[in-house]
This record gives sequence, C-alpha cells and structure tokens, in this order.
Amino acid sequence: MVDEDSPYRDAYRLQRVADGNATTIAIFYSAKEALAIIPSLDESYRLMRGDKQIWPNEASSPRHERKAQ
Repeated sequence: MVDEDSPYRDAYRLQRVADGNATTIAIFYSAKEALAIIPSLDESYRLMRGDKQIWPNEASSPRHERKAQ
C-alpha cells in the first residue's frame, strides 16, 4: 500500500561533474546497486543520496590516501 501523504525515500543519484556543474545521469533505488558502481568511477562522478554526497567522501579522496601513506 502506498501512502501518498508520506514523502518517498531518497534515491541514489549518480552525477557527472564538469566545470563545477553536476548532471544526474542515473538513479538507483537500492544501496546495493548504487554502491556496486563505485569501483568503476573516477573523479568526474559523484554518488548522492538526497543532499548528502556518498562518494567520494573524505576517507576515499586521493588527498586523504596520500596523507595516510
């Protein structure tokens, strides 16, 4: 049963970032699907859920990796 008064759950959005602008190119409705694509992404993409950036995050950024080594 769908409750039309409740907000829908946030989907994961794959966005391509170019020149400071983000364009949504895919939408995923499960975390498993969304997170499965991360190994194939480079710095020109980001994965969002609602207003929160899921990937890359500070822990996965190249700057953070260089500091840890």
